[in-house]
Amino acid sequence: MKAFYIFLFMISPALADDSQVNPIAKKIKSQIVKKLDNSSIDYKGFCDVTIEMRHSDTRAKVHRVRTSGDRKLCNFAKKTVKVGKTYKYKFPEKFIRLHITPT
Repeated sequence: MKAFYIFLFMISPALADDSQVNPIAKKIKSQIVKKLDNSSIDYKGFCDVTIEMRHSDTRAKVHRVRTSGDRKLCNFAKKTVKVGKTYKYKFPEKFIRLHITPT
């Protein structure tokens, strides 16, 4: 049982961000980070972004964006991810979780 908890502790940080396994999440995160790097404002802290998607055939449409973390950084991330934008997907996923930190 002790080994199970150690395993669970070791794997949980790796699953905190969907951009490592989901191509749509990787694309959205790269868009946010690219705009963040080009911004002249110095952001601090972190932002956890949860994106709700609606699916139809081979397209996923951004339905809702929720954030938690630093207020300024989260507002910037919300403005970057446009509600209504569609993406092509290979496997459907309703929620996408992203962890954004300025570099």
